[in-house]
Amino acid sequence: MPSPFPGMDPYLEEPSLWPDLHGTMLVALRAALNAALPERYVASIDRYVWLHETDEDTRERLGKPDVFVTDEIGVAGAAAAGTIAAPAVVTLQVVRRQGNRYLRIIDRRNRRVITVIELLSPSNKDTGRDREDYLNKRNEYLATGTNLVEIDLLRAGERLPLGEPPPVPADYYILVSRAVDFPRAGVWPFSVRDSFPISAVPLGPGEDPVPLDLKPCLDRAYDEARYAAELDYTRPPTPPLREPDATWARDLLAARSPQSAQTNQLRGE
Repeated sequence: MPSPFPGMDPYLEEPSLWPDLHGTMLVALRAALNAALPERYVASIDRYVWLHETDEDTRERLGKPDVFVTDEIGVAGAAAAGTIAAPAVVTLQVVRRQGNRYLRIIDRRNRRVITVIELLSPSNKDTGRDREDYLNKRNEYLATGTNLVEIDLLRAGERLPLGEPPPVPADYYILVSRAVDFPRAGVWPFSVRDSFPISAVPLGPGEDPVPLDLKPCLDRAYDEARYAAELDYTRPPTPPLREPDATWARDLLAARSPQSAQTNQLRGE
């Protein structure tokens, strides 16, 4: 059973649910692309890793693993155990690894990444280090002549830069930057009431792009993850919709409720 919404389901933006949807959608997108890509290309899921230095509080929470060895054995104990004392002791910087999964399309002939498809996460749209790291990665794609498809299905957070002139305000958007057209890029804005627009996944120079329809991918993710059983459509989504979209959504869900479906069936509708 697909989502009751014509395009993006705002209930799937629930923060506790989004990480699962992110992964499930990437799997569905990979399958859809590999079914449509020319033979020389393949879509795969990858992860980039960011290394962040931790602060003093984090290091304290992580503990000091060398301390209990020194306190327990001591210098004499170390010598007795046959270890060699170092002339100096240093504290290594602790790092935490963070990475987002994304899709990449690879040219099999030269193993070159042709296109990157990013499905944005909340951390990409929150003010802070993760957003800065993503923007640096985005700039790297553009500077190295890599096609970029950026999909934002989150209403919350600060919108990423979309160039000039800014596109019309919308709930969601798809940005497509073809390397041969850079710095020009295409933007598909759409609202919670709209069906997903059919955008395009660019390939190599002179090759036709592959159409990208997110609706079948979302339907597959929705069914495979059993989101229908997990979502409570009797309550507002998180984040809540603005009026008049909130009223529109309530009417849509009421019309598609089991009671309404049964009534329409009896009426022959």
